Amino acid sequence: MSLSKFYVKRLRSAGEKGSEAAAAALTDMSRPVPHHSHWTVLEIINMSPRCPCAALCMALCCTAASAAVAGGPKQLHLALGEKPTVVTVTFVSSVSYRNSTCSVRHPNSTKPVRSYVGKSRLYSNQGWSGRIHSVRMDELPESTPLSYSCDGESWHGFQTPPPVGHLPITIAAVADLGENCDKEGCGNATIAALVADTSYTMLLHAGDIAYTGGDETIWDHFMTEIEPIARERPYMVCVGNHEHFNNFTGYKVRFTMPGAAHANGNLWYSFDYGGVHFLTFSTEHHLDMQLSFIKQDLEAASANRDKVPWIVVFAHKPLYCSTNDYYDCNINSIRLRRELEPLFQDYKVDLFLGGHLHNYERTWPVMQNVTVAKSYTNPKATVHAVIGNAGDSEGLTDKWESCPDWSVIRQASLGYAKLFFESRTKLKFDLMDSTNGSLIDTFTIERFVPESPAMLSMYT
Repeated sequence: MSLSKFYVKRLRSAGEKGSEAAAAALTDMSRPVPHHSHWTVLEIINMSPRCPCAALCMALCCTAASAAVAGGPKQLHLALGEKPTVVTVTFVSSVSYRNSTCSVRHPNSTKPVRSYVGKSRLYSNQGWSGRIHSVRMDELPESTPLSYSCDGESWHGFQTPPPVGHLPITIAAVADLGENCDKEGCGNATIAALVADTSYTMLLHAGDIAYTGGDETIWDHFMTEIEPIARERPYMVCVGNHEHFNNFTGYKVRFTMPGAAHANGNLWYSFDYGGVHFLTFSTEHHLDMQLSFIKQDLEAASANRDKVPWIVVFAHKPLYCSTNDYYDCNINSIRLRRELEPLFQDYKVDLFLGGHLHNYERTWPVMQNVTVAKSYTNPKATVHAVIGNAGDSEGLTDKWESCPDWSVIRQASLGYAKLFFESRTKLKFDLMDSTNGSLIDTFTIERFVPESPAMLSMYT
């Protein structure tokens, strides 16, 4: 008997014994499956195309039996557009709220400079219903403080993106960040730390967003918690395994990423932010359908290094990890390396950011599982960092395999990354402790380091 059929039979049997037995069975089935630590029984049932009770199981496990968004614009979040003069704001509202208009003005002015009319769509799932709006604000001045409002009353300050090629810039990055909850290791501290930290101008989230379990109200909770950050700076996301519910629909409809993302539901896309080119793809879908895009994008980015000198790739599952997770760190990571490392090497990707494992680990420059050099000066291969320690309902993971030669540091404290692209030659990476603001780890990648100070001036 398959795992799905076994547990469906168990659920039916428990239901026949009464509500208390059914509740106990559901609680047990919501725990991670042994040897499948990233999936619960209910998630596996839901993913099984042969399970006739998948919809029933999800209806039972999702707490959002009936929910609807009330009122006007809520959960506002910004995203970069296809060029620095474009920013998109996305928000949710009640079904009856149809106003998809946002206005922009200068901070000290009371008169809008311009108004933009966007579009909306109705969305319902598992008893949840609402309207999701997307408003494209274009022809914005670069690197300019502005304010915007999508209801004519509440105004939110934001900084428009810098010109392509501009440095320095500072961004923050997380992965595996869940909503505020009362369990040890949740994302409470990281969300609070990111709200308090005003030194970065963009936030990356490398998959596993909110840990919804298919419950749209948890999406609402998380997006409300992240709103103080995301409504004031671009919140750029990629898909993780915990977004799989309902064929990733919650993820696809709640975000508006740029470029290629419009055609594929935010699954793979790229963008320039100042002097950095960012590329993301889905580790939850076959790479075959993405490799052509990845190759063409990296080829173009490599050819444009004179203008945009840094290339960073972020995705959910890592190419290198040494957590005590045999599948992710010994099977799936090898598959990803086989497909992607030749491209990373050919086009000289500087840094890869991943998550999925709920801890932090960074590598030396590494290629084909071999340490290229134990130095970050003029690296001859990509540096990798797992940043899955932002915090979520599953907690942190502090169990490891024997330490590979390419692994520099392994750590399991709540934290988030800050990346300082200081110049064409220097990228400083800091891992911040979410609970007290202290520095957990730091390293600096220096490229094109010449032999004399006179030559150095050419790159700064």
